[in-house]
Amino acid sequence: MATLSIITTAGLMVLLLLAPAVFAVDYPVSWTLGTNYEDWDSDKTLFPGDTITFSYGLSHSLSVVTKDTYDNCGSDAIKSFSGGRSSVPLVTGTMYFICPEGNHCANGMKLSVKVRKAGPPKNHTPPPADAPSPVTPQLARDTGAATSKYNANFMVIGGSLLLAPLFAFLG
Repeated sequence: MATLSIITTAGLMVLLLLAPAVFAVDYPVSWTLGTNYEDWDSDKTLFPGDTITFSYGLSHSLSVVTKDTYDNCGSDAIKSFSGGRSSVPLVTGTMYFICPEGNHCANGMKLSVKVRKAGPPKNHTPPPADAPSPVTPQLARDTGAATSKYNANFMVIGGSLLLAPLFAFLG
């Protein structure tokens, strides 16, 4: 009987680990010069675990920075990305992003987002399915990067495959 209890506990722990991934939302951003990002998050409620996926051309890059670096378009980065597509997991607080290339930041290529402390409510939903995609098919094909939506699906399917024998054994 002790083995059954350990297996049941392990199964429940796997379910608890998978739950946050199912509710996380990925927000796409077309990271381009000339776009106004000032109110980008005004109609969004962001939570820790959500991601922002930036898609950009090779003349751009992405830096996660402090407020001071954001305000002054400085060069000190907490984390830097390049390559045309970058997914950044969100953490509680205000996060700041800039394009450090040339005068891009000074010309408005910067974004700040507020990330709430609490977990997502039941109505936490991704952007509408009919919203235009900022990623060109060529860029998406070239990067081969999976979005968090697909990762969550694989985690749920994988978790189900792991738990199916357990429930069959218990049944």
